[in-house]
Amino acid sequence: MARRHLTTILTRTTAVLAGLALAAVGAGVAQAVPVTKTLTYTCEFPLIGPDELQVTISVNLPDSAVVGQPAQATDFKVSVLVPERIVEAFDLFEAKTLDGSAVAHFDVKDAAGVSKTVDINGMTVPSTPIPDTGDLTVPATGDVPPTTVDNPGQAQAIVSGGFDAKLTPRKADGSPTELGTFDLPCKENPGQDLKLGEIPVAAARK
Repeated sequence: MARRHLTTILTRTTAVLAGLALAAVGAGVAQAVPVTKTLTYTCEFPLIGPDELQVTISVNLPDSAVVGQPAQATDFKVSVLVPERIVEAFDLFEAKTLDGSAVAHFDVKDAAGVSKTVDINGMTVPSTPIPDTGDLTVPATGDVPPTTVDNPGQAQAIVSGGFDAKLTPRKADGSPTELGTFDLPCKENPGQDLKLGEIPVAAARK
């Protein structure tokens, strides 16, 4: 009798779990797909002029979406490799740390060619030590707003529009250098594969 009762409980539990799994699939619950891309940008430095920087972008793309329903990428991070020649220029101004903010962009292009730009505003560049020698790696993070896709099929997430940073080099005592706070506009170099990844988009249920 006890064994039959236990079997009944297990059967009901399995049915409940299966039902929950089907409900999640039916609701279009998307999982995160981590993507990493390294690109070369040309940035306009004050006094120094244009210089090339290596930028690594990492983000979690949704593994699926539904037409007309908000889809959102998460954990957007940027790592900018500043070459030693720029570090040496900062050293002339007695800069020991660098902090600021940034704005980045990427496009979501659906299977019909309709493209929407996603702006990642208010990215944070935390206080980052500037080495005495060698390259400098500057991180930045930000929240990606949700977007919608208009047509079913394979949508593409594509890096676009460059990024703009507002940076403040600081002396050892935390005061700004003579550079003050400066704007750093950066643009992707041509001839690169700018696609971050693809997102399967299902038609909306009627």
